[in-house]
Amino acid sequence: MTISSANYTITTTRSIVVADDQAAEEVHFHSSSGTLYLGGADVTVANGYRMDSGDKTVIQNHGNPIYAITSSGTSNLSTLVIQK
Repeated sequence: MTISSANYTITTTRSIVVADDQAAEEVHFHSSSGTLYLGGADVTVANGYRMDSGDKTVIQNHGNPIYAITSSGTSNLSTLVIQK
């Protein structure tokens, strides 16, 4: 098992926060400021999973890439990726 963590500043330009080559089985997310949206390569503010400031969530991922975007400004996102 491998565990890694990262912090991201998310903007209105979609950014990858979990790469498909990480083989991530489980990903923990924490939005520490602003509102952001999580999803696949086609994520938008209209179709993404909304996370408000202070929200936390866990995704059972199995190796798919995950992206994030904001509707305006910036938002901070922390990840903890568990690879098996």
